[in-house]
Amino acid sequence: MIHEVTDENFEREVADSDVPCLIEFTGAWCSLCEKLLPTLEELAGRYDGRVKFCTVNTDDQRDLRIKFAVAALPYLVYVANGQMTPLFDEYVTLERLQERLDYMLAGNQAPTTRPL
Repeated sequence: MIHEVTDENFEREVADSDVPCLIEFTGAWCSLCEKLLPTLEELAGRYDGRVKFCTVNTDDQRDLRIKFAVAALPYLVYVANGQMTPLFDEYVTLERLQERLDYMLAGNQAPTTRPL
């Protein structure tokens, strides 16, 4: 399941989540975002209960677009324990994304990890 996140429900859905979240920032016009959707749906099933998969429509959610400094789509960010880690700002294969998720779930951090 992929959860829709808005400026209004971000705290409840992501910041206060009991499990890490993977957020895909997308736009209605983004063909690469649409191409990525089956990968995210597949991984959402594999990581059910361990990672919450979320989507943010940047056309409608201006505050989140600014908060996360979204400059390109698709943009994937991992959020856990009050920290955010940008993962990819491009189309990514299932294998690459799964590898990065496993790395983050193992408790590792990336140089780009920063407070939420």
